Amino acid sequence: ESKTILYSKNPDTQLLPASITKVMTALVALDHWSDLDAVITVKNEDRAIGQTIDLVKGESITLKNILYGLIVHSGNDAALAVAENYPGGYTAFVKAMNDKAKVLHLDHTTFKNPSGVEQYGHVTTARDLAILASVAMENQIIADMAKTKLITVTDVTGQIAHRLETTNELLGVIPGMTGLKTGWTDNAGECLVS
Repeated sequence: ESKTILYSKNPDTQLLPASITKVMTALVALDHWSDLDAVITVKNEDRAIGQTIDLVKGESITLKNILYGLIVHSGNDAALAVAENYPGGYTAFVKAMNDKAKVLHLDHTTFKNPSGVEQYGHVTTARDLAILASVAMENQIIADMAKTKLITVTDVTGQIAHRLETTNELLGVIPGMTGLKTGWTDNAGECLVS
């Protein structure tokens, strides 16, 4: 509970975080939208690359359901939809991510996008991720979503369904594992903060 570091190795080496980025995306989204029933409208996110939850252009979906897509299934389209619906859009959202990183004293972290796709200068460290994860797991919404293995969410009409399966293969396998987030890109390799 004291968050005392028991062991570290190269804690300040900057690395690519891949989809672990989405932990910050979720925190910033929850900072802005206090109502989980707030509606997110899918614009062009249906064209997102990498892992997606198969959002449909024009779809309206609650913040709660989009966050499940973000945390459980690691949808890049979900991350983009959140950023595009933020006041000021994508650029303002990424700025808010970096502003929150400063507030949390993530001194070696710079975000360039909300999903974690590879981009020059999009980096963090093991120490910064440990801090970010500890803050995120104090948020009951994120903590509950992070331990979800399988869920189906829908748009606001109930017509479009998204079956979401966790990307965390250790969930339910290792006793006590309750989250938090995985990531993968070619250059980042396999990433986990738990």
